[in-house]
Amino acid sequence: MHPREGLVLHLVNYDDHGRVRPILYRASLSEMVVPYGDPDANWRWRAAFDVGEYSVGRLASPLEPKLDAPENAQLIDATFADDFGKPYTLERAVAIYERDGGILWKHYDTVSETNETRRARELVMFFVATIGNYDYAVNYVFKQDGSLEVDLALSGIMLAKGVKEKRADEKHSMMSETTGHLVAENIVAPHHQHFFSFRLDFDVDGPQNSITEMNTAAMRAGTTNPYLNAFVMRENVFKTESEAQRKMDLQAARVWTVTNFSAKNSLGHHTSYILVPGANASPYIAPQSLVRKRAQFINNHFWATRYNSQELYAAGVYPNQSIGGAGLPQFVANNETIENQDVVVWYTLGVTHIPRPEEWPVMPVTHVGFKLIPGGFFSRNPALDVPK
Repeated sequence: MHPREGLVLHLVNYDDHGRVRPILYRASLSEMVVPYGDPDANWRWRAAFDVGEYSVGRLASPLEPKLDAPENAQLIDATFADDFGKPYTLERAVAIYERDGGILWKHYDTVSETNETRRARELVMFFVATIGNYDYAVNYVFKQDGSLEVDLALSGIMLAKGVKEKRADEKHSMMSETTGHLVAENIVAPHHQHFFSFRLDFDVDGPQNSITEMNTAAMRAGTTNPYLNAFVMRENVFKTESEAQRKMDLQAARVWTVTNFSAKNSLGHHTSYILVPGANASPYIAPQSLVRKRAQFINNHFWATRYNSQELYAAGVYPNQSIGGAGLPQFVANNETIENQDVVVWYTLGVTHIPRPEEWPVMPVTHVGFKLIPGGFFSRNPALDVPK
């Protein structure tokens, strides 16, 4: 439990029938920024860097048994240093528990009328940080198919302001003004976004890895596609840090892999892990704005760098003192090669929050996240050994 980053994973491995295979050396929430979209003088400056300015680890809230975590959870204390260097204990800072994960895999044979189904179990490790009005739960969910899901659960109370209106404009069902929504009489919650940067230091079957991007497209009409139904996936390898600055593309079903080109499975595939994005967003604040200059990690959904032990924070070590350019833009300025190197992936996850009255006075949890799934890391379904 890190005072700045919160819960940090170290040495994520898979026990493959007695062979311990590395996947991640370190994974953490590197930075987070919340820009508000209200141009009013009392709001335009609001854009908290919740990791670099406030330290989500030290703001973790004690987990209440049977409510914040289920009754089978193991609750673990964390030890931090206070502002004077003296240790103190944050009780029940982290929870670890197993839960039912639904159907793991299934097939019903209609000929023999026999069924084979396996029920999934998931291992969850999480903490909750309360930063002013918002509550953020960061869940790391380990699954029996070899995948790891990062699930963010957002709740708390919206930052709001008083207005003279008691009802919404007749032309707009919820709007009181263009940059916010009426959520109660005389209360408007301004539009805003949440951006999270996760730092993922991969070691897929060892530290020498490469980054690839997979894009899918329809095949051109012609003799190889006479019925116009074919589509293909093309994969390219990023050679340098500048090439690996990428944005999501739904049309191309774009995903990224971390591949070990010196390791293969029994089918001849190079072993890899695939980063599969979930819901995401692009920033609306202008590139010239001071907040955007200080948070340039939100310019791309995906970055990759060569490992450097000093490069930990996507917006730099001191974002509250930054005038722009610190963090990831600085890390990639030397444009190092990342092919067959010890690589680090930085994934930017964005949430656009257009407030609703159903989120007042306290917000139901919103879940967003991404997955890391094996791609050729195994030769077949690794969950076949799960008993019925």
